[in-house]
Amino acid sequence: MESSENGSPKNLIDCLTLVGRQEGMVKRMDDFDKSRHTVPRFASDRAQLFLAKLAETELVEWGEELFAGFREAMVYRRKDISLAVDNGVARIESKDFVLERRYSLQEDSPDSYDIETELMSASGADLLEHEAFNQAVGSSFERMRCVFRREVLVEDLVDGIEDAEAGGVTVTYPSTCEYCDARIEGQEAIFRFDSATLEIRYPSFGMPRQLIAAYRAMAEELGKVSAVKDLLRL
Repeated sequence: MESSENGSPKNLIDCLTLVGRQEGMVKRMDDFDKSRHTVPRFASDRAQLFLAKLAETELVEWGEELFAGFREAMVYRRKDISLAVDNGVARIESKDFVLERRYSLQEDSPDSYDIETELMSASGADLLEHEAFNQAVGSSFERMRCVFRREVLVEDLVDGIEDAEAGGVTVTYPSTCEYCDARIEGQEAIFRFDSATLEIRYPSFGMPRQLIAAYRAMAEELGKVSAVKDLLRL
């Protein structure tokens, strides 16, 4: 981590996660048996357990495939990586990262479910840009979320971007300034800032290095904006 002259951390990012979300219908799951099973009417605890049981085969297959892929790509030994599948969640934990896939019923439409894949606790940007790691994890993510160490003022971010007159960057925001969306000319990603987070929203599923590349492009464009520059350090 870099430090400022007075000893306080310049890097205001406390944690970074990558997320991908998909959805599906319960009745179309491979292990759903129309002769024995009924589609949940409520997203109750019992219904969640039913979904977890239906999802177990897929989670095991997904986890084992990635477990083998990471072991080969990252040259991991047994002690370096583990896989656990339980209650609708598959968790791969390694010395460099944690990767989870979770199934959950949609609260307002319990005949459907969400699959959330989340990469967290990454050892650093070098890992997220590592080619072998990217090939192993694949195009699984559409958002990168950075949590700030302290609250920031969205108004200051907006003013800084507008005052910078950076021709390649545009910013939009509601009158309340609860958040602002920045876009870079030639980039597909949307950069949403609020008082606690920066979320990079990618239009399709991509590899970690693609989201990091979008992040670096934003950092380069806004590197001289005082209200923003310290937020954009990996």
